Amino acid sequence: MKKKAERLTFSTKDAKRIRSAVIAHEKGDRSESLVGMRHNEDEGVIRGTFTAPWSKGSTATVTHAAMSSVTYQAQNYFGSITTTGTKACAIAWANGEWILLAAECS
Repeated sequence: MKKKAERLTFSTKDAKRIRSAVIAHEKGDRSESLVGMRHNEDEGVIRGTFTAPWSKGSTATVTHAAMSSVTYQAQNYFGSITTTGTKACAIAWANGEWILLAAECS
């Protein structure tokens, strides 16, 4: 059975306070350092590093280029990287997982 919606009422003062809070939240704190920012799947493309080799069809840990404490598990669908050492890469969130887009191969 569908529950009947309850009606809410706000005073003009309350509505203005809520409006101000929402605007402040949506603007964000632009003075916040990059280290303090939350990172999640909505970010799109991430620049990072990984330790090679990285075989096609396997996952690897990618470390965020600007924040060494932030890591991602990314899948390599495209080709084996057979060199060794720390390499630069770009990963992206696609269909529910992080995937390798590009990598330093030499």
